[in-house]
Amino acid sequence: MDQVRPFTFRGLMAPVFTPYTDTSQEIIYYNIIDPYAKWLKEKGIDAVLVNGTSGEGMCLSQQERMGTTEEWHRACKKYGMTLMVQIGGAAFVNVAELAKHAENLGVDAVLCLPELYFKPKNEQELVRYLANVAKNCPSTPVLYYHFPLMSKVDVSMPKFINLAEKEIENFVGIKYTSGDLSEGSACLRPHRFIFLGTNTILCGALAQGFDSSIM
Repeated sequence: MDQVRPFTFRGLMAPVFTPYTDTSQEIIYYNIIDPYAKWLKEKGIDAVLVNGTSGEGMCLSQQERMGTTEEWHRACKKYGMTLMVQIGGAAFVNVAELAKHAENLGVDAVLCLPELYFKPKNEQELVRYLANVAKNCPSTPVLYYHFPLMSKVDVSMPKFINLAEKEIENFVGIKYTSGDLSEGSACLRPHRFIFLGTNTILCGALAQGFDSSIM
């Protein structure tokens, strides 16, 4: 059994953009990632999410997603930042490859969307999908990306997390991008990593006990 690397980050994580040299040609500007990371660190940001919604990860090719991950991995190691990488939103074979790539690099955690075409219809189906992804990065902490407005997968997060913790060895939490504060609050436990992704409920979420966000 693989030893899961510890994940300890709590607080504000920045969902970074994917930079381009020329948007008309859609050429990724890899060389700007290092100074981008340095600038964030100087502003007090200690963690980043790469290839998420803000980074348009689902619009990138497989090689582009791996390329941005590699550049951010180098920069985060250099500046002492935590790196989470969003690997979902693609065909399963590609998601599995991205999981293996993240595992081999040694990123701090991966975040994964659900299957977006044959959508999970209940909590158990969602756990099964995430478990199949997580097998490809057994040493890497895994979080689920709950964004029902975009994914159209809207199962109970408290029920899902309870099942996932029993069935997925390296599952550690979720990114919760939903306006349902009561459901999100029901997910909170001291050992879980629950990152809020909805700024419209930030004040209420802080009052309810949320201690981390990606926004």
